[in-house]
Amino acid sequence: MAGLFISYRQADSKAWAISLRDALVEVFGESQVFFDKDTLQAGNWREQIHRALDRCTVALVVIGPRWLTIVDDQDQPRISLPDDVHHQEVVMALAQPGMTVIPVLVDEASMPRAELLPPDLHALCDQQAYKLGDTHARRTADLAVLVQAIQAVGGLTKVSQTSAEGQTPDAQAQPAWYRLDVSAVGISFALTVFSAILAYSSGGLGGGELMFLLLFFYALVIGGKRLWRGFHDRQRSMV
Repeated sequence: MAGLFISYRQADSKAWAISLRDALVEVFGESQVFFDKDTLQAGNWREQIHRALDRCTVALVVIGPRWLTIVDDQDQPRISLPDDVHHQEVVMALAQPGMTVIPVLVDEASMPRAELLPPDLHALCDQQAYKLGDTHARRTADLAVLVQAIQAVGGLTKVSQTSAEGQTPDAQAQPAWYRLDVSAVGISFALTVFSAILAYSSGGLGGGELMFLLLFFYALVIGGKRLWRGFHDRQRSMV
């Protein structure tokens, strides 16, 4: 089965890489995404990376603004160290037969020039790079382009193609949080109407009071819905 390998430097782009990993798992499923935080175990990390790359057809190299400048304890650029884990991941991916390597530029980073890289990483500069924007809207659009590129070259299949079978196109396009939100609004409003009618029938409310109560609770539910949706959008836009 085809797989997707994500390589990144923690001190440079850890949060971005985790966010990217979560987004790609939603699209392709966890079994098709290799991420060291989840899949590396005790033992020889080189052998584990080799085995992971053998199962993958696409490697994403996440590059942030500090990718070139992070140094070790001796002030040596880590990207130039032969025993650096991230360095080795990229070198192995570039050398892997049939592997497509895609640089992913985050946090306004630019593609590094070849002369600034060690010779075994020069080939990275020949690969088509993709950017992820800072805003939620821009990142969503950029991610869609990246997913199309991954599918075109990697042979990966979307989990939604099978899990969403039988749903309408509109239902598939809506995010799960939005469908849950709409359901909650409907249930809350139905309970409000039922309670108000019950109170009215028992003589506890007049007609005008009933109408006011219905409008009040309806406004309360809609306001809560919008607050929740705004909160979710802010959470998704944070990295």
